[in-house]
Amino acid sequence: MDAPAMMAMALIGLVAGAVLGAAHLASLWGSVVLMRDGRPILGFLTQALRFVVLALALAFIARHGAAPLLAAAFGVLGSRALLLKRFERLA
Repeated sequence: MDAPAMMAMALIGLVAGAVLGAAHLASLWGSVVLMRDGRPILGFLTQALRFVVLALALAFIARHGAAPLLAAAFGVLGSRALLLKRFERLA
């Protein structure tokens, strides 16, 4: 694979990771609300679904190589850091 194609795949991995990380953290809010409102089974199932979706998406990205997977991991962590900083002001 040539360098421009590898950079493009890494950029796609970064964007996909950022979207996955934002969705993963946003769904955490929903599962916490479910548990708080007295629906722990549904909250637990939501938690399990969050992790399964993230693991499957990262496994799919890993099939395209190490660079996209590493970029996706940075995207997940980056969006997590940004959203936690935003939620910290709300709490």
